[in-house]
Amino acid sequence: MKKLVLVIDDDKVALKLAGQACHDLGYKVHVADDAIEAIKELTARRFDLILLDHNIDDVYGYEIIDEIAAYIQHATVCVFTGDKSQATRQAYAERQISNFIYKPLSKSAIGMKAMQLIGQ
Repeated sequence: MKKLVLVIDDDKVALKLAGQACHDLGYKVHVADDAIEAIKELTARRFDLILLDHNIDDVYGYEIIDEIAAYIQHATVCVFTGDKSQATRQAYAERQISNFIYKPLSKSAIGMKAMQLIGQ
């Protein structure tokens, strides 16, 4: 059975890049460009990996995590961000999230991190 990945990002280029990187590894990929779409996806299926942008439509990723927490208990979450500050890492650590892919994004970085986190 293929592993399921959800990519949440309001940037269409990032959605396509992350989606393609995961698809090329054999994962089944779903995308959401906002929190509402993410909740729809999360209520419909159980994901192995969630790739989440840190800043979506002026909302921080950790705020989205707070909204979707009930739906992601069994998933590994990884955050896309260019913000390497201690405050940002701490905000995610408080939500038990410590996986990051730092921008600029690349297909190879996304693929390597996905493989590291959930395997094949």
